[in-house]
Amino acid sequence: MLFGLTGVEISLIIVAVTLFGGILTGYPVAYAISGSAFISFFLIAFLNEYGLLYVLEDQRGEIVKVPVFEQGWEKALLSTVSTWSQGVFSRAFGGNVETLLAVPLFVLMGIALERSNIAEDLLTTMAKLFGGLPGGLAIAVVLVGTLLAASTGVVGATVVTMGLIALPTMLKHGYSKSLSTGIIATSGTLGQIIPPSIVIVLLGSIVGDMYAIGQESRAKELGITVLEMLGEPAVLSTGTLFKAAFIPGIFLAFLYAAYALIFAFFNPDEAPPVKLGKPDEYGLISYYNNNPWLVLAGMFGPLFGFVAIWIMLGAFGMIGSSVVDGVTVYAPLSGGVISVLVLVAFLLTFAWALRPSYWRAPLHVGLAGVMLVFIADWFFVPGEASGGLKTLYYILPGVMITYGLKHAVPRLLEVEAIRVVSPPVILIVAVLGSILGGVTNPTAAASLGAAGAIMLAANRKLKDQGKSTRFVIWAGLAVIVLLLLRGNFDLRMGLEEIDFDNKVAIAVALIAYHIGLFGLVYSCWVLIRQKIMGGIINESTKVTSMVFVILIASLFLSLVLRSFGGEEYIQEFLHSFDDPRTLLIVVMIVLFFLGFVLDFIEIIFIVIPIVGPVIYAADPTLMPPAWITILIAVNLQTSFITPPFGFALFYLRGVAPKEVTTMDIYKGVFPFVIIQVIGLVLLWNFPIITTFLPTLLPAN
Repeated sequence: MLFGLTGVEISLIIVAVTLFGGILTGYPVAYAISGSAFISFFLIAFLNEYGLLYVLEDQRGEIVKVPVFEQGWEKALLSTVSTWSQGVFSRAFGGNVETLLAVPLFVLMGIALERSNIAEDLLTTMAKLFGGLPGGLAIAVVLVGTLLAASTGVVGATVVTMGLIALPTMLKHGYSKSLSTGIIATSGTLGQIIPPSIVIVLLGSIVGDMYAIGQESRAKELGITVLEMLGEPAVLSTGTLFKAAFIPGIFLAFLYAAYALIFAFFNPDEAPPVKLGKPDEYGLISYYNNNPWLVLAGMFGPLFGFVAIWIMLGAFGMIGSSVVDGVTVYAPLSGGVISVLVLVAFLLTFAWALRPSYWRAPLHVGLAGVMLVFIADWFFVPGEASGGLKTLYYILPGVMITYGLKHAVPRLLEVEAIRVVSPPVILIVAVLGSILGGVTNPTAAASLGAAGAIMLAANRKLKDQGKSTRFVIWAGLAVIVLLLLRGNFDLRMGLEEIDFDNKVAIAVALIAYHIGLFGLVYSCWVLIRQKIMGGIINESTKVTSMVFVILIASLFLSLVLRSFGGEEYIQEFLHSFDDPRTLLIVVMIVLFFLGFVLDFIEIIFIVIPIVGPVIYAADPTLMPPAWITILIAVNLQTSFITPPFGFALFYLRGVAPKEVTTMDIYKGVFPFVIIQVIGLVLLWNFPIITTFLPTLLPAN
């Protein structure tokens, strides 16, 4: 044996060296991966033919040298290529196609929002809103980064956009280079974790299979079926991962903002208050006796109260449904209804707090409607009620709620910050709400997001030209109607017997669909006329092509590993760890360092299929699969901001002014790396942070 290494170990080294060598050449990653697969395969085949690569096996008491390509390189090549072609076909047309379809749609959504200058408006408005606070510009960057992360889901795009828009503004107003670069680089990586995230979508397309394979292996060792072992099928959906990622993502954003405030408190000269707007433009501070804390309590206190009640009801099993012995048991309250009521109640109370001197009677009527829906849902509407019965009970309270919102929404839109923030927030709420509320799956929600982003971009351009936006607004309302109908009625037209209420719902849905379709086509025409659509489509095509070409190339590399037993060797090594948590720590460390040299797409498609069947074979009661996945996502996010090789740092370095040095970026991002580690430690010790929301919200 060469250097005491087996043929499989030497082959693994050859693959690793050719892979990293190919990436370091500067060639596009997809070509580097596929090229390294070909080169490493033929190097291994060459050494195998000359008897240099072998393993020692005990065959009937005799130690025999067995080549890594036991049946010759020709057979290994034929098997690899045939399996690769079948794998590519199954990826394109098999079980994962629906999940992967969400990728180009979410990419299109993010690029459409980016090209419509919404990011610049968001930053300007947030800077006016929070700039007067110490560290206020940094807080504004975190908030905008969070919104962009939820809108785009593409790390590079968010970091570059924030670097171009926010960094010069922060430096101009006296913010330190380190805080400015650190907050921008870190906030830009929130797209890794905050849904709808492309990272979560791609992980969902892989780890669902890994979880199923891992649990099947564990059940086979126990001599029982997966259903007998778990009591349910081994299924991990992308929708579940979205729900699991939401709270950790928001929590990390909160930690970034808290650090900015603490930094400003101890270093007031390096994060000074900035007056960018008129002080107390809306007279709120004076109305609330010049007490800003009272203003915040009036604005957000009711929201925290509503959410606390929602969580408490969910904790006591009063919301949603469960399956007991194959029978669906409904709780007194519907999860979808409660989530809508919380949102509506917040809008009404928010309008009350921001416009306290206005006529309050319409808001009282709206809140009374919210209470009536709550009472009707609890006491009169059973969980299995038809859409028609729900409509009968909800129509009068619904009219009251609509009347309240008709007065509340215009009052809210008088505030510039809300007027600017509301379009992307409404889109995000629609996309995430449809997923988290169990109305639809991530792919359909991605379609909604892409269409909504196109309409928002068109709406922005029409406003810039002083033209009417009524067609886009009516289309948006039609989409809301479709979501409500989809959540409460059976809209399948292929059924042999359709109830009367479903027939009415289908008729209304068809009308709403055509209104929405007309609005979407009209929006596309507006963007084409403005010569914006071409850039959106070109950029979306490039990003999507990169993702799928890497998928195809990584599949070939994985099969090369499998051809000489490398994948089996790695999995056997991982199985040598008795404690599954110790194994997960080892995998996390490896992924962290791989994040320095590989993008998340390569890691997801190359590394996860190898280690996944082992780490997802753990008992889900001890190591929930959603928890494992979110840990991986946050770990990769940490890797991307860690000096000296973090990808986000290179993105920011490319757009930073000349006076900002690389060392400034490294110094600025270091505290946030510590924050990330704190976040990882909390996630590790409290898995409920990731499992709470999927348990509370209805399944997709």
